[in-house]
Amino acid sequence: SRGLGDVYKRQTLYYTWRVVKGYPQPLRELPQVAAISEGVDRAVELGKPIYVSPGDMAYLEGMYAPMTMAGMNVVRYTVRMAVQRGARVILPVPCNAGTMPLLDGIFREVCVAEGKPEAYKRDDVVWFGPDQSHHSMGLTSLIAREGCACAIFNGATRGGGTNSPCGWAREYGGLVIGGTARLLHQGSWAMLSDYPCFMDDVYAMGAECSGDNIVKSAQVGGDLAKLVVLAMVIVFSILAVVLGTPVADFLKL
Repeated sequence: SRGLGDVYKRQTLYYTWRVVKGYPQPLRELPQVAAISEGVDRAVELGKPIYVSPGDMAYLEGMYAPMTMAGMNVVRYTVRMAVQRGARVILPVPCNAGTMPLLDGIFREVCVAEGKPEAYKRDDVVWFGPDQSHHSMGLTSLIAREGCACAIFNGATRGGGTNSPCGWAREYGGLVIGGTARLLHQGSWAMLSDYPCFMDDVYAMGAECSGDNIVKSAQVGGDLAKLVVLAMVIVFSILAVVLGTPVADFLKL
């Protein structure tokens, strides 16, 4: 694992160097990002809102912080597109109320930058409480009351806090996009999301939405490292079948 970590570092540094020199490497195609445009168009057509957040566990410190930052990039990208096309966007604030000023600031900044300050609605930045049950019940009630064209939750999510509202968003005909890098919740997003983000797809989606080639370069290096690991798994599996020797024995050589 240490050797693979070194490979990942070298690849990341290499592609970052290429970006600095003016040769960016395109990130893999992400249908989840393309689906955001579809969700915004649905909101305009149906006259129903879009819900977008970095997840109910979006903390700005600790192990969930990288997921939160990736989710914030998706929030900015979605809000900008919604404001440009005249769709209503609602920002559910995570259980961590410390993210409220950041989400509110993104909303306000995008509206002003797009020349539509009147699109900013303070009441559409909603905090339900510090517990996941508050977030789940509050957001579910809001979806039931206002309707839903699209729900985009990409980042640090918890089973009860975000998954339940996603289920209700689907019940009300909403397009669901998102996921989390938390290992134990991949199955939930496979069932609940029309365009799920599995594991590091969360970071790839955030990188793509950021529009920053340097941020994307880290994901390009990570994708190549995964291909190396996949190739190793295939080779060792074939050798184990052909030679009848456990894969672990080859790894010890």
